[in-house]
This record gives sequence, C-alpha cells and structure tokens, in this order.
Amino acid sequence: MLVNVENLSPVKKKISFEIPSERVSKEIEKVYEEIKKTVSIKGFRKGKVPRAIIEKHYSERMEADALKNLINDTYFKALIENKLMPVSQPEFETDPLKTGEPFKYAAIIETAPEIDLKEYKGVQVEKRILVADEKVVDSRLVELQEGMAQLKVVEEPRPAVDGDFVSIDFKGFLDGVPFDRGEAQDYLLQLGSKSFIPGFEEQVIGMSPGDFREIKVAFPADYGNAELAGKDATFEVKLKEIKAKELPPLDDEFAKQFGTFDGLSELKARISEVYEKEEAQKIENELRDNIVKALIENHEFEVPEAMVEKQLNVLIENMKSNLAGQNMSFEQLGTSEEKIREQSRSVAVNQVKGSLLLAAIAEKENITVEDAAIEEKIRDIAAQANKDFEVIFGIYQSNPYAKDTLVMQMREDKAIDFLLSQANVTEVEK
Repeated sequence: MLVNVENLSPVKKKISFEIPSERVSKEIEKVYEEIKKTVSIKGFRKGKVPRAIIEKHYSERMEADALKNLINDTYFKALIENKLMPVSQPEFETDPLKTGEPFKYAAIIETAPEIDLKEYKGVQVEKRILVADEKVVDSRLVELQEGMAQLKVVEEPRPAVDGDFVSIDFKGFLDGVPFDRGEAQDYLLQLGSKSFIPGFEEQVIGMSPGDFREIKVAFPADYGNAELAGKDATFEVKLKEIKAKELPPLDDEFAKQFGTFDGLSELKARISEVYEKEEAQKIENELRDNIVKALIENHEFEVPEAMVEKQLNVLIENMKSNLAGQNMSFEQLGTSEEKIREQSRSVAVNQVKGSLLLAAIAEKENITVEDAAIEEKIRDIAAQANKDFEVIFGIYQSNPYAKDTLVMQMREDKAIDFLLSQANVTEVEK
C-alpha cells in the first residue's frame, strides 16, 4: 500500500492512499460472501443465491461495506505510522471501487500546530493597583436602601410624575376592536421604566387618580406578537392610584437589618471589605489574562478551524445559559446566534491560541497535575455546588472527557502561575 502525506497548511494535511488491486478484490469477495450468508431472495435458499443476482441487488451495499472496511484498515494505521494526531474529523475523497483495480482515496485532516516557542520568561506585564473607592461603597449602600424601599400611596392630590408607580386599568383596541390579552386591572406600572409599549408611559404622566385618558401608540415592528407588530393601537386608561417609593433612612437601625452589625459604620466596612476582595480577584484575573495576551502577541501561528469552531460552540452555549437564567434570548437582545458567532470569532481564536501556547510551555517545563491536586479541585467543585464529593468524584471518574478537560484547565493554571513567577510585573494606576 502506498501512503503519502501532503502539508496543505501548517495545520491541514492530506493523506493519500493507494490500495493494491489484490487487496481490493479480496475485500470485495469477502463482503459479497458475508452478504450471501444473510440475504433472503424469493426462490432461493439462504446462502444459495447466485452471485449475479446478489451483485444486481446489493452492489451499493457491497461498495459501502468494502469502502468502510478498507478505510478502517488503512486510515488509522497511517495515523499511527506517521505520528499524526487529528483535531478534526477527516474529510474523505474516494475514487470508485472496482474489482481488479487499485483503490485510491484521500483523507484531509487538521492537526495541532507545531509551535516554535519564543522567549516566555521575563514577560513584561502590567498589574492594576487596588485602590479603595468610597463611591462604590456609597453606591452599593444606596442599592441596599433601594431594595428595602416601600411603596406608599400618595395621599395629597397631584398628577403622576416620572418615577411614580401607578395602578391603572387599561383596555387596548385595534381599529376599534379589543385585541386578545390587551386588558388588565390594577396593573402596577413604574413611569419612566420603559417596560411598556413606547410612548405609553409618557402619556400617563400628568394623569391624576380617577382620570380617564385615551392613549394612542404604535407597536414596534419587531414586537413579539406578530398580530400586533407595527400596528397602531388605542388604549382606554383609568388611573386609580399613585404610589411613590419611600426610602428608609441610612442609620444604625437600617444596618441592623442586614446581619450582626451594630451600626451603619460596620455595614459600610463590610461592604468595603467585600468590594476590595472582589476587586482583588478581578485584578488577579486581569493579570493572568494580560500575560496570556502578551504570549499570543509574541507568537504568530495558524490554528485549526475545528478547534476554533469547538471553542465558539462553548462560548455560545455559555451565553445562552446565562441569558436563559435571566429569561432572555439573543432575539430579545436584537441579535442572532449567527451574528454572535461572527462577533465572537476573534475571541475564540485567541482562546485556542492561548491554550496551545500554555500546553507547549507546560510540556517544555514538565508541568504536571498530581492526583491529589485533582481530588482537591473536585472537592472544591462539589462544595461550591453543594453536592456530595463522592457523587461528583464518580462523575469525573466515569467521564474521561470531563476529567481530561479539568486536568487541562488545571495544567494551564499552573503554567500561568509559572509564567507570573518569571514575569516582570509593573503596577499601574487604574
């Protein structure tokens, strides 16, 4: 058998095969014999069907089975002999299969690039200085205050203003005819929240309790209900009640509602502590990202399309999951999965490059992950998920792909730790 490996690019190879005619004829005969043992044709006993009839009715099956057998017997052997590690499924190109003639086919695969590591020790990288920020503390304190606010009915007679909460009855019409689900009673609406149809809330402003008003709006062209999208509508609205948000005073009693705080100063100190801890972690993450970015900038190489697509799938699924947690979708954000894939492509390429570079450095520096460290990491994962360690450990033991992915991530983290220990880190102002 003749095998030739051709480099189409640094990451794409074409493996060409030519299988001798004797081997082809032998495989075709073997497949026909197997078919003969199993097929049933009216007028013939099983195993006694003439060859000509089998060829007439089962030539396509014969060719498919023989092709599969010949490729399986030669393709994987060629990968081993040529030390090729595909990162993509092969694309096969095949000639017709004919008895008495050699069979030629080719497999196009992608492989991980061979990386020529440049200097990676002593990398210049910046680290942001952690600075306490009283404005952030005050802002979070206001968020807590807003969360504890209560809605109080406005007793003094006055018209509704932007920011008020109003209780309304409404009924919607298209060309004078009520439409489905266009009616509600005691609907609580915050004016200025832009949670209703554009133009609706602005026309409620100025109404007083007991007032009736006819409000005219146009449904957006991309409105979720196709029967209403782009249509002009009229709403009959009655304002029943105005409520205003009443904020609790920021004092010691307010602070005591959030735990074992003796006063407001202790609550503020705790908020400051949490903020600084979050900011320190953010700075550490930025530093680790920066050193990987510096590595990528110093190394120019092609990455396999299959690896980029795989990473893109991970990014997209994570985005979908995050949006689903907020009852949102790409469409509700005015975009689509195709657009997000296009916009995220450069991110996926750099993530693949970073992983390949870190793997190459880990290999060169003999960075490994010990079994004890893997077990400890799984304990952390179980604790964060509030699950039993033995259950989570069993999942990783029974799923080699999940375990390999975890080990790869841990090895990358250790490689980054090594790079940071060798780097020239400069602290900079925010």
